[in-house]
Amino acid sequence: MAKGKIRGVCALCGQLRELCESHFLPAALYRLLRATTKKSKPDPVLMTSAGRQQTSFQATQYLLCDDCEKRFDRNGEDWVMKHCYRGRGRFRLRSILERCVPIGEENDETIYSASSDPVIGIDQLVYFCSSVVWRASIRDWYSSGKRYEAICLGNTYREQIRGYLLGELQFPERATVLVVVSRLKFPHLAFNFPEAARLESCYSHTLHISGITFQLRLGKQMPQSAYETCVLRSPAHPIFVSNAGDARVQRSVLRLMGKVDTPWGSYPLIEGFKCKELK
Repeated sequence: MAKGKIRGVCALCGQLRELCESHFLPAALYRLLRATTKKSKPDPVLMTSAGRQQTSFQATQYLLCDDCEKRFDRNGEDWVMKHCYRGRGRFRLRSILERCVPIGEENDETIYSASSDPVIGIDQLVYFCSSVVWRASIRDWYSSGKRYEAICLGNTYREQIRGYLLGELQFPERATVLVVVSRLKFPHLAFNFPEAARLESCYSHTLHISGITFQLRLGKQMPQSAYETCVLRSPAHPIFVSNAGDARVQRSVLRLMGKVDTPWGSYPLIEGFKCKELK
């Protein structure tokens, strides 16, 4: 993940070290989004309220030392990137879940227990989600000249999550992580920077990557439903397979294009393309 280094204080361990050029989101996500045909410009499309453009630019800054970069890799990123949707229907996490017996079904949603198969990395899913949201709270980030303003976790939660990521503390008591896996045959190869919103009596931070949507909730008055749907806290360790995450992403894209659902109907959910698989 590191292209070069400078001397400074690592945002995670707090030590004066050589800092790597850290990515906001894994570089592997950008590689997944690059076109696999012989196009002259295979770069992914960046969409913002100002428009859209093809770009190879990745949001990076000198943030972490090499040890902490490797900590992020081995504790979450490596597993999640291997098991997220990778093109041509290759979706390891969903394949594992579908071999398990569902613990619940409702409408177009199927619920599985992540503890049904020891291969499923519950800790890695929680760590990955927490690490991205924490990075989003440390500083502003820039992508192709566009500013992504740091989200506010509050000093207490930000420090609790930092201690958890560093391995010094347990996952914060007043925090939950919801995991939703796409049920589309070909999920969209897309991702977004974390989005913050007030949800019931707590704050919600939503992150979407290829085939998986994460929602980290924080708050002193966490609703019981959040604990019941948390992949870590609930005794059932639920993972939800539905189109909810894909529908949310599509609404965001349509909104950026100036389109909204009409009073007489919603835009149908569109499948992703059958892209070349990356190993």
